[in-house]
Amino acid sequence: MRTLFKFLLLLFLPLTLFSCSDKQGSSQSCSIQLDNQKYSAVATNENCTNYERGSAYLGLAGVSFGNFLKTGATDNLTKTLGISPLSSALDYTTGNRGYLTSAICLIGPNTIVTSNRCNGSSRTRSADEVEISMFANIADLIYLNYGVLDTDSNGDVSSTETSNFTALDTSGVSSSGGGTALSVYSRYEVIAGSITYVSNNDLTKCVTYTDSYVVDPSTGSNCVSKALADGVSITEIRPIFKFDSMTDITGGGNLSKKIDMVSELSSISNALDGDFAELGISTENSMRVSLSEGLSKLDNGARAKDNATCTAVGLFDVMYLLVQDPADNSTSSTDLKSKNLILLTDLVGSVNSDLSVETVNGLTMSHARLVYATDSPATTYTDSYETAESSLYSAMKNVRSLGVETTVKGDGKVTFRELICIGEN
Repeated sequence: MRTLFKFLLLLFLPLTLFSCSDKQGSSQSCSIQLDNQKYSAVATNENCTNYERGSAYLGLAGVSFGNFLKTGATDNLTKTLGISPLSSALDYTTGNRGYLTSAICLIGPNTIVTSNRCNGSSRTRSADEVEISMFANIADLIYLNYGVLDTDSNGDVSSTETSNFTALDTSGVSSSGGGTALSVYSRYEVIAGSITYVSNNDLTKCVTYTDSYVVDPSTGSNCVSKALADGVSITEIRPIFKFDSMTDITGGGNLSKKIDMVSELSSISNALDGDFAELGISTENSMRVSLSEGLSKLDNGARAKDNATCTAVGLFDVMYLLVQDPADNSTSSTDLKSKNLILLTDLVGSVNSDLSVETVNGLTMSHARLVYATDSPATTYTDSYETAESSLYSAMKNVRSLGVETTVKGDGKVTFRELICIGEN
């Protein structure tokens, strides 16, 4: 963040010089008032240009050349910029962030202007307005991080503060089955061309799949014989596992602040990226590269410092493997065939190394299928996670709400997986 602050100083120099050189007209001209730091007068004067008013709002927010030059300005950005603690990332009005909101809603990109933050209308911007928008978005990024993460307002976002904010309850979660209760169902999904069967553990009993994988196959006939009678050949089998319980790593679903932070970081990052593009500042530009480096702790590619493995992400991914694509109450019988699946190598290698599956007749096994307990202790099962036992459903729903997006270091976007790695950077 200090890097970004110095970057702002560098960027604001030409703006300030331009303002100082434009002293034509009366002493009450907008540019003269800006030079005299009469920011309130300019900000509220609709006769001033949006460029001038946006500059004034930045001045009111503490983002001014004079403020940057104060001794020790970079030692405590929270104090220098007058950053107040924010109740959430969506707190757009507390303290000086309210002035940044006014600036962005005036000259910002349409993605933000038309959002709930501004509730404005799309408009075409001049190059000068885009420049101010760029400054405002950089400043907003600083305000957001210090306002949310610097809980003691001492100007230092510590590893403890970031860890406390991003922490997940991963105690007991491991790749040896910790945090989950999975067991063999002693049943298989049998794939034979366009037909699917549900069988017992040795394929001696099969029933044709219609709309459920939790049917009892004991009333069926031999799978091979049944496939021959249907004119198809068995090509693959999928072991079915019972999913009885799961640790809620979200701590009971208190996720709004984390999700809002990711949403806002992404919104500002995308807006800033758009401003750079409109101004013709390429990704290779030294100025933009410097900014990217300043954002590296946030835009970290879900990796720890020095590209090391991020422990928090590893544990999160273990759980997400189990909830990434479950069937729900609206899933059709046709779509159910492609739901509730997990690669067998992921299930055994990442989620629970204690699980073992015996091959049958040398048939291919690439995926496993999950079914969910409907009660506790588990006695019955369902294909829909929405009708699973209440605590299992809640844990799955809460993890799913966090989402998993592709993470690329330095791409200008901040995902949840990157957010939880901040403490390890």
